[in-house]
Amino acid sequence: MNINFDPAGRQPQTLLARVLAVLVGLLALAAAFMFSIVIFAGVAIAGLVLWLYFLWKTRALRQQIRERMRAQEAAPRAPEPAASGEVIDGESVRVVDEKNRLGE
Repeated sequence: MNINFDPAGRQPQTLLARVLAVLVGLLALAAAFMFSIVIFAGVAIAGLVLWLYFLWKTRALRQQIRERMRAQEAAPRAPEPAASGEVIDGESVRVVDEKNRLGE
């Protein structure tokens, strides 16, 4: 049984044509790999530059936050109320007196 997948019905390629096709394919694959490395490196460098720009622009804000945290830690704290163990539970109901409402 002979199955030919070539729609033009051409003759099978010679050994030299197959070797050249493999070499051209490998060269194309190597070129694509090199370009992808360059693109990924460019994206990584751009991300690093953006991150450093963000850190540079927010440095004053981060310094203010640090100073406020230090001041808050150094400030004397009010004593916390002692827990007496009592729990006061309650319920409330709002009654609206329509006769004595203001503004109408």
